[in-house]
Amino acid sequence: MTGRRQRLLVPALAALVGGVPAGAQSTLDSPPNQSNWVAVAGGLQFNLLHRFSLGPAPSRKLQNAPTVTILYGITPWLSLGMNYASASELVQAYPNEWELLSRVALLSQDGGAPVDVHAQGGYNVAAESVDGQLLLSRRIGAVRAVAGVGALQDALGGGSSRATLAAGATVRVRRLVGLTADASTFASREDGDVVAWSAGIIAGVAGTPHTMSLHATNAASRTLQGIARGTSDTRYGFEYTIPIGIGTARAAAPPPLDGPPVAQGRAGAPGPSVAPREAKPVVIDVRSLRYARQKVVVDVGTTVVWRNRDPLAHTVTSDSGSFHSGDIEPESSWSHTFAEPGTYAYHCAPHPHMTGVVVVRARS
Repeated sequence: MTGRRQRLLVPALAALVGGVPAGAQSTLDSPPNQSNWVAVAGGLQFNLLHRFSLGPAPSRKLQNAPTVTILYGITPWLSLGMNYASASELVQAYPNEWELLSRVALLSQDGGAPVDVHAQGGYNVAAESVDGQLLLSRRIGAVRAVAGVGALQDALGGGSSRATLAAGATVRVRRLVGLTADASTFASREDGDVVAWSAGIIAGVAGTPHTMSLHATNAASRTLQGIARGTSDTRYGFEYTIPIGIGTARAAAPPPLDGPPVAQGRAGAPGPSVAPREAKPVVIDVRSLRYARQKVVVDVGTTVVWRNRDPLAHTVTSDSGSFHSGDIEPESSWSHTFAEPGTYAYHCAPHPHMTGVVVVRARS
């Protein structure tokens, strides 16, 4: 083992910086080669990526280039994990490519910022390189655009540092179906540098937290090194996302069977009848098995709207049983107007690891 490989692995370029909760971690929001998401806090994200190509004649053997992504959510904005590619073409004699990484959400559009900002830092074992990338994303209607820059300390194991550029987008054409494409390359092109690209169809698996993509690409592995330069082969494959909630589940108090209208109601029904106080509604997206804004502070009389962006139904259920949304179906919403000051903790009844809180302040 070389002296360089005996150094401390440094996947923490981003982990030293504070961040905010972010929303995206499904194929519906991320192009195949650009990972602009963090895992749910206290949960494990497992993404399985397989890309296939045909070998030369006469055998035409089907060759598979898989990349497995495993990330654990340390906080709502920080994840630690790895990418493992078992058929990498990055460095000769190193088909097993490991990328140890940290990823942090610095800004979130769901949290009121104009864009999502994700930073990734890590160490690529095959290239013996400390790598990083900064990705900016913005959702405008059905379109989510992505652009970023990166830096590879030892690009492709060639002994030189190089910068990278990336851009892509996802477009929803139906509630749980969309199109996607992206491209990435070295900022300063050299002979033999091929732009890495991907394009495909993205979909949510109805009734589950899983999403998938069917896509074509010329990149073998989905590490920062692997997407810096394309290969000579076009591969066709899929990605399947598996979020695993491993946080401690709470014993949820069921909503009351009688009482004011707010206690029971179908998804999309209004909360209690309270005269408006000129307060602007607060919107909380429910995405990737979490409430994107896990804590909000509002004034008395404010209406909070929960929008379900997942492929499966969720609820907004008070821990004390004072309100319950019923099932909020995908791409539907439910609202509640808070008439009294206090702290209102809530959770999702089918997925009790999903929690949030609304702090209601008295008007001065």
